[in-house]
Amino acid sequence: MSSHSSQSPRLAACICCGRSVSTEARMCAHCGQPEPSDQLRLAVQEFLRQEPKINAIKFVREQTGLGLKEARDYVERISENR
Repeated sequence: MSSHSSQSPRLAACICCGRSVSTEARMCAHCGQPEPSDQLRLAVQEFLRQEPKINAIKFVREQTGLGLKEARDYVERISENR
């Protein structure tokens, strides 16, 4: 009998390619994009409460090195899920 838990891993969408990735993964298995931390997500949510969206996009680019499109897509996903 196996002692492994029957819980399936939690999945989240990759900020770069949008495909499902385990929340425990350090990078997307599909495109190789490193997954940003929960701290970044929380910081972006706070930016969106207080600042124009463009400032949140600039912040994400500074913190992650993502390109403009990827940073914008990431901020849009967070904005839609608030």
